[in-house]
Amino acid sequence: MACQKLCPGHVQLQGMNFVDLVKLKLSDIYQDRIFYGRSKTGDQLSVRITEELSEILGHYTTGKTKDDYLFPANYDGSTKHYEKYRSLRRRMNGHLKTIAKDAGIEEHFTTYTIRHSWATIAKYIGIPTEVISEGLGHNSLKTTQIYLRSFTNDVLDEANEMVVC
Repeated sequence: MACQKLCPGHVQLQGMNFVDLVKLKLSDIYQDRIFYGRSKTGDQLSVRITEELSEILGHYTTGKTKDDYLFPANYDGSTKHYEKYRSLRRRMNGHLKTIAKDAGIEEHFTTYTIRHSWATIAKYIGIPTEVISEGLGHNSLKTTQIYLRSFTNDVLDEANEMVVC
């Protein structure tokens, strides 16, 4: 599948959940991949580090040891520190709200929206639902289908024309 740039500096993390992102440690990076356990299911997933992501990671990895958290969140995933995570998520969502406003986006925009967007974009460019499901770390296609927005009639009409021609 050819890489399709959807916006300048597009960085793909397969719709990684925010909680999984803030728990990443430098030791989760091996060669050209980030390996992590999905908090919700415990499933082991990995994401290839793109050129753009590598550039960003360079900023966060400098001067750190393998045991250090990748991002300054330093969240260990424990229930003891859950309030810290909620505070981090609120702060991030506040930043995303500002970015959305500056970009003229009127919809509610959160870390969860970004996860949904990855799945929706993947669907629009023709990636099979099964692949999207695995990328999101879902155990069920039904869960993934909840994420995927309905296509517009124009897209469905075009698909129908392709099938009947």
